[in-house]
Amino acid sequence: MIITTVEELRLHLPNHAYDDIDSMAGAFRRSEADVLKEKVGKKLYKKIVEKYNGVADADKVNWLLQENGVSDPYGELTYLCQQVVVFDAFLRSADVNAISINQSGINQVSAENYDSASKDFVANYKRQLNKEVHAAVNRLLVWLEDAEKENENDNENENLEGNDNENENENENGVESSAVAQQSESESESQSESEAIAEIITLWKESKFYYYYGDLFINTATMMQMYVDIYESREKFVQLLPDLRFCQMQCIENEIGEDMTQRLLDRQAKGNGTKEEIKAINMIREALALCVEARSPMFNRPQAKDEAIGSIQRMSEYVQKVLVEANTEGEDVPPQPRVWENNRKGNAMFVMPVVY
Repeated sequence: MIITTVEELRLHLPNHAYDDIDSMAGAFRRSEADVLKEKVGKKLYKKIVEKYNGVADADKVNWLLQENGVSDPYGELTYLCQQVVVFDAFLRSADVNAISINQSGINQVSAENYDSASKDFVANYKRQLNKEVHAAVNRLLVWLEDAEKENENDNENENLEGNDNENENENENGVESSAVAQQSESESESQSESEAIAEIITLWKESKFYYYYGDLFINTATMMQMYVDIYESREKFVQLLPDLRFCQMQCIENEIGEDMTQRLLDRQAKGNGTKEEIKAINMIREALALCVEARSPMFNRPQAKDEAIGSIQRMSEYVQKVLVEANTEGEDVPPQPRVWENNRKGNAMFVMPVVY
């Protein structure tokens, strides 16, 4: 469990009146198992619990808030995870905690010095908690995405760095100066943080909520937001993945072919596409997003279906004309079978009579 003291609970619910957190321990464990573990993955969750248990209770608040000289990515990550757990646990237990069960039967809980909460008040409270849960999940996933990008930048910088300044670590007498020693200590701390972030990302990649899906033309929530408003929600994007895969297979791959689809996915992954290929990829993304919008019950825009059909047609024509035909100029292309064209001279259609 990653929340064990009332001081930690007060970071997320300042007005709570709990003297002992044990009464909510079961709810916290259920939220961690059902909600948090799915988002971060089992291995990263296990590591977070291990790091949390390694911090003394008196130091936990500083560790979570990164205060008083504390700098640990795991502490910041745990703080975001706690938000998800606390809001979800109190949302789930809002109705349960209002009931008391004993040998006499079922009773409604009341407290002195407090007015009884009305039905509407409780409903509003639950709605707000529900919003906070989704907002907390999104903050957590955004932090992990940013950490992944930071990790990529660190790896690139390490590859570009040389060893030109090795001799600067010593003064003329060969003794390390105080300034250089402080610099080395700072670099060591930065390296430790980078290693922690790298470990976090490595473990998170085994979660189904890992944000990057390389086999899709729309492979991040940020990219999906460019075409369809999903309210910057990573949860919504993950929920749309089955629709994205279906639409890419049925609406895109069936139009441009498996080989062309793989070719453009490779160009997208390597970032080395030609001007024409980049334009084709952008057209595919637009068509794919509109197909998902038309198919998914998450959206309710009637125009999406017609827009998707038109977008697919424009994309298919562009790929055929610019990428396919341009590559086959000057080659002996085998004649293609003639397909049905309405009102073409010589066409005939055989119609079976209706048999009852």
